[in-house]
Amino acid sequence: MKTSNMNPDSQKLAGAVQAARLRVVAAESRWQTSKQQARAAKRRRKEVKLMARRARKQAKQAKADLADARKALAVAEAKLAIAGSHVAARKPASAKPRPKPVAKRAIAAAKQKPVSARPLLPAVPSAPPPAPEPTVPAAPSIPEAQPGNES
Repeated sequence: MKTSNMNPDSQKLAGAVQAARLRVVAAESRWQTSKQQARAAKRRRKEVKLMARRARKQAKQAKADLADARKALAVAEAKLAIAGSHVAARKPASAKPRPKPVAKRAIAAAKQKPVSARPLLPAVPSAPPPAPEPTVPAAPSIPEAQPGNES
């Protein structure tokens, strides 16, 4: 559009149209970002719903496993009770107290001679001492020219 041939009213209208176009562009960009945010929120809700479904399924499975473990415990305790009554019925005389066995280590320790106290050694530093610097033999010095010794 040429602005030099236009009258002031049409210039104002052209400016208003341009401003309206800018507002439309800004509104479209806001709409696009809002759509993207809504899509992301929907996706997050879907993921949360899926995680909740998985958690409910795992809780249901854990509850079933707990019930199975309790049943197995009840069966094992019942078997133990039955086996315990059979053992008690067969061997009633085995209930007398037995002397407690003495550990072999305790007997061996009693037979050992007492250990004499050792003198304490001075503390050794944890870091090794610094290595001595290598000695370099001195190079023979070249006699410098002396004022009275000119040849």
